[in-house]
Amino acid sequence: MSKRCVERKASIKAAVLGCISALAVSVAAHGALAADRAEGPEDSMTCEEALIGIEKRYNGYDSWRIMNITITDEAGGVKTRRIHAAHQNIGVHRRLRSKVLEPEELRGFEAMAYDYFGDGEVDKVWTYLPSQGELTEVKSEDLSGRLYGSDLSIGEMLIRRAKDYECKLLGEGVYKGLPVWKVWANPLEESEVIRLGLRDGEVWIEKDTFLPVWSTFNADAPSEQRVFTTDKIRWQDGVYVPAYFKVFTRKEGRVISTSVFEVEGERFNINLPTRWFEVDDLGGTTSGWNEWRSVNLSN
Repeated sequence: MSKRCVERKASIKAAVLGCISALAVSVAAHGALAADRAEGPEDSMTCEEALIGIEKRYNGYDSWRIMNITITDEAGGVKTRRIHAAHQNIGVHRRLRSKVLEPEELRGFEAMAYDYFGDGEVDKVWTYLPSQGELTEVKSEDLSGRLYGSDLSIGEMLIRRAKDYECKLLGEGVYKGLPVWKVWANPLEESEVIRLGLRDGEVWIEKDTFLPVWSTFNADAPSEQRVFTTDKIRWQDGVYVPAYFKVFTRKEGRVISTSVFEVEGERFNINLPTRWFEVDDLGGTTSGWNEWRSVNLSN
């Protein structure tokens, strides 16, 4: 098999593993079991309360945006992705959908995730490959695959349950002028580590809206950490979200890759059609999903 063929297959695999909706970020591990209350008379937050705040924070009942992703490797090589992404709440659960618009060789890859929020329910992820014209279901036991080949994993885009983590409140601080709670979290079960590819770490949570604004977590891979930062945080249609965030991977103290996500045309609470979030619409051409664009879109 030629080297070019091998490389193309590898890029297709990365797109399939990573092809789910890039939505409002809840990248930090959420969790609580053995809570510690910070000392001091004015402190009234436990790590349980802070992380449950992330779990239940308001992300709108639906949303739409274009995600422009720039991925830079250790040698300075750059890859770009342009993604059309949306979500809709179905009761207490979420459905997420996305499609690759650029680059040309990945155009048309689609995906959908059913993000279940309940005991005994298992998240589901499907991908659609236009070259094969068929759906593929991704095993929910391992969602550590990279989102479009970036430094963000698939599982990091889904809501995680606080009850699956132990935690400790580390104190308070300020991030770019925002007051934050600092919380340490660690998965209680090895299955959660396998599913997400992350172990213990620290997350900073904006106090008023429970938006995770910064985090650093140890990856399952040896001597590797994942660091997440946000910027251009603003209110959009009643939802407090960043328009820019960056994730980078550190290995043995050096940065080996960086992914920048820039949001374009983002809207919330706009009554998107339920049909767009049904699995059998992946690859379809009649529901209007492919053509619709936000009035906020600049180009």
